[in-house]
Amino acid sequence: MRGMYAAGILDCFIQRNMYWNNTYGVSAGSCHALSYISRQFDRARRVNVNYVKKARYSGPLCLLRHGTYFGFDYIFRTIPATDCVDWYTFFQNQSENRKFYVVSTKATTGEAHYICPDSPEAALLWLEASSSLPIIGKPVTIDGFDWFDGGISDSIPIRQAEKDGHTKHIIILTQPAGYRKKPVSSSTEKALRFMYKNYPALIETNLQRWKKYNETLDYIQQLEQEGKAFVFRPAPEVVIGRLSKNQKTLQQLYQAGYVDACEKLQALADFAPWEK
Repeated sequence: MRGMYAAGILDCFIQRNMYWNNTYGVSAGSCHALSYISRQFDRARRVNVNYVKKARYSGPLCLLRHGTYFGFDYIFRTIPATDCVDWYTFFQNQSENRKFYVVSTKATTGEAHYICPDSPEAALLWLEASSSLPIIGKPVTIDGFDWFDGGISDSIPIRQAEKDGHTKHIIILTQPAGYRKKPVSSSTEKALRFMYKNYPALIETNLQRWKKYNETLDYIQQLEQEGKAFVFRPAPEVVIGRLSKNQKTLQQLYQAGYVDACEKLQALADFAPWEK
C-alpha cells in the first residue's frame, strides 16, 4: 500500500503526457505502472482507495477462503473487469524503445526475471506474480514454474535498467531518505524455511534481500551525485504500513506523491525532457 505514493507521481505524469523509455515495475509498483502506461488518470488511486475496505480485497476472509491475505482473484480479475484497463492504449504506448517490464522472482532459482507481457491476460498474470508476497501469499504458477513478488530478488531494478542501455533514471521509492532495510526476524526466517523448504534458493534470496536492497540504495545515492538519477522519496510523516487499509492515509500518501511530482516538474524537465 506504500505504493500509493508512486500512484500520485504517475498521475501527475499522465496529466502532462510525460513518458520516456522503459518502465520497470516491481510488486505494487508494477500495478500502478499499468494505469500509467494505459494513460488512465486516477485509476491507480481508485482501484486501491475505493476497494481496500472490501472483504474480498484483503484481510481475514481472504485468508480463510484462499489462504492469502490479498484476494488476488478479486484484485486481478474482478476489479479490472469493473474498472477496466484501456488495453489498446496500454499496448499502443509501447514500442521497441519504450517497453514495460514486470519484475518477478522465480521460486526455483530465487532470481529476478524481467517480463514484457504481450497480452492482457499475460499482463494481469505477471502483475499478480510480481505482487505475491511470501508467507502471507501464494506463488503464482506460470508455464509450470512458481513465481513470487519481484521485490524479493530485485526491489529497485536499477542495474537491469543500466544493462538495457539506460544512462539516466527516474526512480520512485516508497521509503523516506535515510531508510535502510533490516535483516528478517528469526520468526520470519523459521516460517520461510518451513513453508518453502522445497525452494532453498528462494529462502536464501529472502534472507539476503536486506543486503542487496541497502547496497542498491547506496548506489542510487551515488547516481544522484553523478547527475544520473532523479529520485522521488516520500516524507517520513506520510509513510504508511504496507498492509494499511486506512483510506484517509492512503489518500494522503497519494496526494503527497502528486504534489511532489508537480513541484519538481521543472527540475525533472531539466534532467530528462520527455516527449510531447
